[in-house]
Amino acid sequence: MHKTFLIFSLAIAVLAIRVLTFWTNVKPYPEGATVAFQARVDNEPTIAASGQKITLLMPNSQKVSVTFAPTPTISYGDLVKVEGEVKYFTSDTGSKIAYMTKPRFEIAESNDNNVISSIRKNIISFYSSSLNNTDSSLMLGIVFGIKSQMPQKFNNNLQKTGLLHVIAASGMNITMAAGFFISIFGLFFRRQLALFLSILGIFGYTMLAGFQPSIVRAAVMGIMVFASQILGRQSNAGFGLAAAAFIMLFINPSLLGDIGFQLSFLATLGLVYLSPIFYTGKKLAQLIDRSFIGGDLVTTITAQIITLPILVINFGSYSPVSILVNGLVLWTVPILMFFGGLGAIGGMLFAPLGHVLTYLVVPILAYFEAVVNAFGSRITPLSLTQVPLGLVGGYYLCLVSIILWARKKAKFHQV
Repeated sequence: MHKTFLIFSLAIAVLAIRVLTFWTNVKPYPEGATVAFQARVDNEPTIAASGQKITLLMPNSQKVSVTFAPTPTISYGDLVKVEGEVKYFTSDTGSKIAYMTKPRFEIAESNDNNVISSIRKNIISFYSSSLNNTDSSLMLGIVFGIKSQMPQKFNNNLQKTGLLHVIAASGMNITMAAGFFISIFGLFFRRQLALFLSILGIFGYTMLAGFQPSIVRAAVMGIMVFASQILGRQSNAGFGLAAAAFIMLFINPSLLGDIGFQLSFLATLGLVYLSPIFYTGKKLAQLIDRSFIGGDLVTTITAQIITLPILVINFGSYSPVSILVNGLVLWTVPILMFFGGLGAIGGMLFAPLGHVLTYLVVPILAYFEAVVNAFGSRITPLSLTQVPLGLVGGYYLCLVSIILWARKKAKFHQV
């Protein structure tokens, strides 16, 4: 125990030095500075009336929101040359965000011939031809993290109800997918085989999502956790997650300020330590195991609970009914991801089969949208421009206390 604590403390110290050294050397560009750089497009641009919107990484490791002209069309995986003037605006949360409007640009290297890019384009085309605009954009966001223009009213309602995270390529997608896979495979196979099949499922989902960096990071964490569980105890899963996070942050310290990384780490942490609390009671555990959506519901609830402060800090608002709305609809997300993925694969192999699989989830999409619109049109979120760090710390200390109490209680009953 003493040796483990010593190694853990040393790792934290090394990582802290690495992160502090990195951030102290990052100097933001001044307002009005002209910057020329090349960057790889690691997410599908959002198409709007003003042009193509995307976030890129500048040479100083600073993120910048860029609005390109409508043509030429930029695609996921392209290498673009950009030159423009850096400006800043202050968000609702008080942070300064860099942006460029209509910079000069050219596509230095097109990704049109890339297999993954072609698959993503086929998926977008398939959903667009199978579903209406709202359903299509919702499925693309939930299943593959692909940003597609959706009706502004529905997008606003997603924000009001605290559900914007479900249409972003983030760790929560992977966590929900992982929870779904282990729940389904666990019904038919022994634990070790179910975990192995879940790893294959996570890899398959990551491939369909186009190996987006945020999805890849979350997949690595999820795979490390499941691999650790195959090899041994629950504590090994925590070690696997910590090791994955350490390696990622040591290689790229800027991830510490990335919301995708934060959601990935916390959602996976919830899967490892928070979700087992629901299984401490014998009757509740039996109910969850016998229910078709029980495991998925536990996964989505724990992900929502553990990531709540991060979502509030980054989106600058909180709805008092957010937990309720998330509880009402998040159980649908793993089902939509599963059948949406099958539909996309089926659509590429045999279009009629893909249409049939996709139409199976239309009622669930209608339910999801009805709940979002019903609550979103009637509530006004609380504006939280500044969230005290003490409050966030207290929130997570309470969660840690609950986890420790539950684990102690479980050990007591095993004696």
